[in-house]
Amino acid sequence: MLEHLLPAAQLFFTFQNLLVVAAGLFIGITIGAIPGLNVPMTVALLLPITFYMSPVAGISLLLGVYKGGTYGGSISAILINTPGAPAAAATCLEGYPMAKQGKAGKALRASIYGSVIGEFISDVVLISIAAQIARVALKFGPTEKFSLVVFALCTIGVVSSEHKLKGIAAAVFGIFFRTIGSDPISGSSRFTLGIFDLIGGIPFLPHLIGLFAVSEFFVQIEKKITAGKQDVIAPVSENPEDNRVTWKEFRANIATIIRSTLIGIGVGALPGSGSAISAFVSYGAAKNASKRPEEYGKGSLEGVFAAETGNNAVTGGALIPLLTLGIPGDAITAIMLGVFLVHGLIPGPDLFVKSGDIIYAVFIGLIVANILHFFIASLGLRLFTKLLSVSRAVLFPVVIIICAAGSYTVNSNIFDVYVMIFFGVLGYIMKKFNFPVAPLMMGYILGGLLETSLIQALILSDGSVLPIFSRPISLLFVILTVFFIVWSLFIQKKALERRKRREEERRSRQRT
Repeated sequence: MLEHLLPAAQLFFTFQNLLVVAAGLFIGITIGAIPGLNVPMTVALLLPITFYMSPVAGISLLLGVYKGGTYGGSISAILINTPGAPAAAATCLEGYPMAKQGKAGKALRASIYGSVIGEFISDVVLISIAAQIARVALKFGPTEKFSLVVFALCTIGVVSSEHKLKGIAAAVFGIFFRTIGSDPISGSSRFTLGIFDLIGGIPFLPHLIGLFAVSEFFVQIEKKITAGKQDVIAPVSENPEDNRVTWKEFRANIATIIRSTLIGIGVGALPGSGSAISAFVSYGAAKNASKRPEEYGKGSLEGVFAAETGNNAVTGGALIPLLTLGIPGDAITAIMLGVFLVHGLIPGPDLFVKSGDIIYAVFIGLIVANILHFFIASLGLRLFTKLLSVSRAVLFPVVIIICAAGSYTVNSNIFDVYVMIFFGVLGYIMKKFNFPVAPLMMGYILGGLLETSLIQALILSDGSVLPIFSRPISLLFVILTVFFIVWSLFIQKKALERRKRREEERRSRQRT
């Protein structure tokens, strides 16, 4: 490793490489913050440009977009309850309630700190022990992936709402929506109602945009009509403490940051998992370990740290199987594989031997990107917070136009706009009846992996489900799922007892 550092430093530290990293971060943050645009699409569009760059510059550009885009989704999630990326859906649960309390600045700063720290630690792990972690991830077959997805969905359903059964029911509905379209094995159509546009399944972006952005638009309209709220999306606090994270608050969340980083690295190293799973698992773990679980769902700073650290730590973890095994960790690294191949770099065990100077130059670029990420995100923070003072009458029509344009332009199909409206209405109805919308979206995202893994596992075992409970890693996730549900119910019971006790104490004081 040491013999590669000096040549790698000479390769990376050029004006072009520093510029493309900064440009990648800026593009990623901007794209990630705009609902309807997504990082995989951006990486795919930029891919041809990297063919005309040096290997280090091309890879560094896409890594900058990857890091910036994963963080950027938290901006719209916090400010307007619309995650710019699926990984930021968990951030909505705590970031938006904080924004409504006038603490958007604090939530945005927590997002920056958690994102940068999670990325930095995961990059250090990637550089130091990539091969060892990838060796463990290689043992995950269809059975283990199925158990992991079940664990993730239970986590999502339980932690996203005070009403546990409603959260799990929403996740089940999300899985159902994923089954619409073609069967992954036979190719036959399912639940399409004879609609040709549904043969390929429900389009992802209109689903995401409608469920979060359009539904929030309906909620805000209702508030304006019925409650006569002031014409701003959220209050802006004049208290400086509400716009920064104090050292005391940061120190109190160090354990959460470390735990979420480790979860992100582990999930990222599992091919096909992704940052959305990591965000919700990290969020659920933080809620279970919290000394103040009753604050979750009402604007918990700890929850923002957990979600944002967990999803950004995946960026380093997802590169582990790509570089050491040639297996992309997620959709973005799958697209990035093209850059390596075009420049004659074949990811795998021999990559570090044959092209060590280039790979370690990329590693240096990862560390530099973290530093630039902090400064670029911090400099833009004041601008992001200013969005809160924009009139709802101006902001939401603009958001709806952008959402409709984003839904339409991906496939140039008006049917996608109808899908967006449908899920907007569905999301609004769910919010009215206290059903969390995040589990529905995550059930949709993970439903494909759940179904495919289960079918593959059953084929390999001749239709037997015993391997799910007999294979060690799969059994571990089953045990964790049961433990998590039982522990969550126990925590909920304790919280209800504390609430009842406080209510009784309040009534006794009123009587006296």
